[in-house]
Amino acid sequence: MAKYRIMTFDGGGTLGALSLQLLNRLARQNPKLISRTHVFSGNSIGSFTALALASGRSPRETLQYFEDEILPAFSISRPGGPVFNQQLPYSGFIKAVRNFFPADLQLIDLRKRIVVPSFKLYSQKLDRWTPVLFHNFPGSPYLNEKVSDVILRSSGAPATQRAYQNYVDGYVVATNPSTASIAFAVGKANVPLDQIAVLSIGTGEAPTRLRRDTRGWGMVSADNIRPENLKNLPPNWGVLLDRSPNEPLLPFLQMIAGGNGYYESMVSANLLGDRFFRLDPRIPNFSKTDPAVVPAVIEIANKTNLQPAIQFIEKNWGSK
Repeated sequence: MAKYRIMTFDGGGTLGALSLQLLNRLARQNPKLISRTHVFSGNSIGSFTALALASGRSPRETLQYFEDEILPAFSISRPGGPVFNQQLPYSGFIKAVRNFFPADLQLIDLRKRIVVPSFKLYSQKLDRWTPVLFHNFPGSPYLNEKVSDVILRSSGAPATQRAYQNYVDGYVVATNPSTASIAFAVGKANVPLDQIAVLSIGTGEAPTRLRRDTRGWGMVSADNIRPENLKNLPPNWGVLLDRSPNEPLLPFLQMIAGGNGYYESMVSANLLGDRFFRLDPRIPNFSKTDPAVVPAVIEIANKTNLQPAIQFIEKNWGSK
């Protein structure tokens, strides 16, 4: 059995319901799963799950609040968003996150170690923008940060939501924070690599692809600026208004988010071998901002074969 156990959660907006339902099923199979985990890490909506668990909330309670209070914040979509306008008001999401945690709860108060990626648009100290990895390992400069602020700083996806306190969504750093978590375990907790195990839970592997010829593409084509007619518009790296169902609406942004998620899994698997397990079921190309997809997402989570994950947990977390 591994001596140091890490659980990570991807970003994915409303698709966070998938990882939460998968976690609930796993926790029912192994009731000691949460208590035997040393580190919870998550990006964007995954940071909500990670910090909820680290603060002592149960998977069931976290999923229930997600469905009752977090999802309604995604139900209002502004016209033109996310291409020509900020898609979501964001105020509802801020309120929901703040209401779930005690107002004065700080990272130093959490029962477990955490790692949460974000991106700061301007650091006065560095005089540039910079990645940030919030954590509560010994010596962390972030111990007095409020839990709700850390989640919101990791969740402001460009074009979907506004920046929060000058921070944007952690997906520009790491959609899947597994490698960062391994680094903190080795560098801050002094745990040998061969004693670490990671269970990485995603928000669904969609068949997103781009097979067309990209010659001549810029970030924005002149005809695409607030067009009156959406037909026959030249494609570009910024937006594909004539996309097919499995093509990305925002190619460049989605390529960053999707690509670094796969990259993180590849690196983590190479570091840990069979002590890394990725649970990320195949899903259709669902919207990450539409609450209407959640029933279908929950159904996929319920039908996913968890036996390989259960065997991995029993080997590295211990049996019931």
